[in-house]
Amino acid sequence: MDNKDQNLRQLIESIDDELVENTANPVQAAVQEHRKREQIKNMAIPALWTQDELYEKKVVFTGMRQRDLLNAFREIRIKLLQKSKSDNIVVLVASVSNEGGSSFVGFNLAATFALDQQKTALYVDCNPYSSSAERFVVTPVEMGLTHYLTDFSIPLKRIIYPSGIERLRVIPSGGSSESAAEFFNSKRMEVLVQEIKNRYPDRFIVLDAPAIQQSTEARILAQYCDHAVLVVPFGKAVTDEVLAGVDAVGKDKFAGLVFNN
Repeated sequence: MDNKDQNLRQLIESIDDELVENTANPVQAAVQEHRKREQIKNMAIPALWTQDELYEKKVVFTGMRQRDLLNAFREIRIKLLQKSKSDNIVVLVASVSNEGGSSFVGFNLAATFALDQQKTALYVDCNPYSSSAERFVVTPVEMGLTHYLTDFSIPLKRIIYPSGIERLRVIPSGGSSESAAEFFNSKRMEVLVQEIKNRYPDRFIVLDAPAIQQSTEARILAQYCDHAVLVVPFGKAVTDEVLAGVDAVGKDKFAGLVFNN
């Protein structure tokens, strides 16, 4: 990475690392909120994806030819917002079985929220066994979630990367780990989710979990989310698997099913 890229990375990290300050002065608070929104709007991005790249990566965007697909994700966004009545929510996305397409659904859901110029989104890859986040970032990945959870000297800003979409950030998984369940069930993970949720009052967060059928991670991560969306690979899952998935995330967190071809 040359000096220009390094300086740009530092600028991005410094902007994302800002916390909303508490203040008793409503005028000062309003000024801080306005400046924060201007930082989001004018945030430097190394390179935005072209339409050809968005099609290649199967990422939804305004003006795409597959209008029905974009509208489907918009409908999910509407339902989630109606259900939560908040712009600051954490949504768990997990497939009921292996290779169900949770990364496709999770990232596109985050991208759909980022279409709103007044909102930001954060996609967190919580699947260290089959990581996909690296293809969604536009700068070299040095470390990710599992590194942060196991090394207390790593600051949060070091694992947040820009994607090729405005206002959408990514936390990569950090690679494979045999004890991911223990890491996710830690106080550090709980604090991490609270921090990335509270950093911006209008941030939408997606936790992309491993398939429920083959792991316990989704069940553990469900405790940190406001809502859980289950991905059902069309024609590849039976009713018992779907019901087991609902039980795993909890009926109080379960928001609905997404059937993925």
